[in-house]
Amino acid sequence: MKHGAPVSGSSGLSMSKHLFGEKYSHIPLGIMVKKNMTEQLDRPSLNVLGVMNVCQIPMQASAYQGFPKAAEFRELFSLLENLRTANQRDHFSDAKLQALQNLIAQKLQEKLYNLIDRRCYIIPCGRFAQKFFRIANITSPNWTVLLDIPHPSYNNWSKPQYQSAINEMIRAFAQMRSHTPSVQL
Repeated sequence: MKHGAPVSGSSGLSMSKHLFGEKYSHIPLGIMVKKNMTEQLDRPSLNVLGVMNVCQIPMQASAYQGFPKAAEFRELFSLLENLRTANQRDHFSDAKLQALQNLIAQKLQEKLYNLIDRRCYIIPCGRFAQKFFRIANITSPNWTVLLDIPHPSYNNWSKPQYQSAINEMIRAFAQMRSHTPSVQL
């Protein structure tokens, strides 16, 4: 929220490190991508990247601490938090939780539909993004989808158990840089 771009904190730092090396590990990926776009810097390595969140607002209740009207939205924050942590479930008996999931999935469908004619890699990072990509149910023959990429939080991209998936993503990124298609993370 502070920077107006996804992955602008520690997760973005990890992404930058893995995609661009140690030299850029001090600048979160979301900030680099946003600056390249808003300032029209035309950096070839950044021109091929896009970053989107599944949900446009933070889903962690802690993000709203100190928000003047937080008490009025306590139920919404609780639903968001529950949905965020229920990655193993595609359907909910709680009608409000299901309605919220449907709304978030619909908004993701709209964003993905805008990319349907573009040749790109779609890389849903983490179980939450993978779940919503699956339930959004939008595909395109123009896309190469890389699944099983963990979310970069908690330094996951450096953990040994994820190295083959991360290496595959880095190879895809290198290929994109050389062919200049678009990519969405």
